[in-house]
Amino acid sequence: MLIQQKDFMFETLAIGSRWSQYGFNKCITTTESAKKYILEYFPESLVYLIPPIIGDHFIPIETPEKPYIAISCRDRAVQRKIISEFYLKFPHLRWITFRDMIQMNHGEFARELSECMVSVWVDDESTFGTFPLESMKCGVPVIGKIPNTEPDWLDDNGFWTYDGNKVVDLLGAYIQGWLDGIGLEPAVLEKMNEAHTPYTKDNHTLNTLSIFNTLHTQKIEAINKSLESIKSEEE
Repeated sequence: MLIQQKDFMFETLAIGSRWSQYGFNKCITTTESAKKYILEYFPESLVYLIPPIIGDHFIPIETPEKPYIAISCRDRAVQRKIISEFYLKFPHLRWITFRDMIQMNHGEFARELSECMVSVWVDDESTFGTFPLESMKCGVPVIGKIPNTEPDWLDDNGFWTYDGNKVVDLLGAYIQGWLDGIGLEPAVLEKMNEAHTPYTKDNHTLNTLSIFNTLHTQKIEAINKSLESIKSEEE
C-alpha cells in the first residue's frame, strides 16, 4: 500500500476489514505521524517511511519581495473566503494581490512563489504538506491553519493557528509589519531552514533504495524458502 493522505485510508476499504485480508502486509507512507496512525489500526503491517522531495529549484530571490500573497487551499471555497475577508477587513490593503498557486509547471511555480512576501496555506486533510516547505525554502514565511494531522516538520517556523478564522488576522498583522519594515526574527528564519533541510533528493533516493532493496531481499528469501519446501516434499 502507498499512503500519502491518511484521511483517505478507509475510502475504498470495506468497513471493519483489514489490508491483510486482501493480501497486503506492507505499506509506504510519508510521515512519522502517519506511520504511527497506520500501525495503530494495522499493527500486523510493515510500514516504511519515504518523505517527499523539496526540490532545489525552490530558491530565494535576490531582488526585494513583491506585494504578492501566495495562497494554497485544498477547498476553493475556503480560499475565496480568506481573500474576501482580507479585502473587507483591511480595505487599505486592496492594492496587494493574491496569487493562486495552481496550474503551473514546477519552474513557474517556484519562480512565482519566490517573488511573494508571504504565503497562506489551509489544507485540513494534508498528511505531509509540501507547499509550506517550498515556501520556506524560497525564504517566504508561511501563515497557515494546522491540519488535522500535524506534520513532522511543524515548529516555530511560521505563523500557525488551529482556528481557521484567525488566518486573516494573522495575515493582516504580518503584512502591516512588513510594510513598516519589520522583518522576521533570526530564530524564525533558522527554524524555516531547519524545516526543509531533511527533504533533499539525496535523502529521498537513499531512503527509497534502502527500502526497495529490503523488499527485494525479502521477496528472494520467500521464493527460496518456497523452493526448499517444494524440494523437501518431493524427496
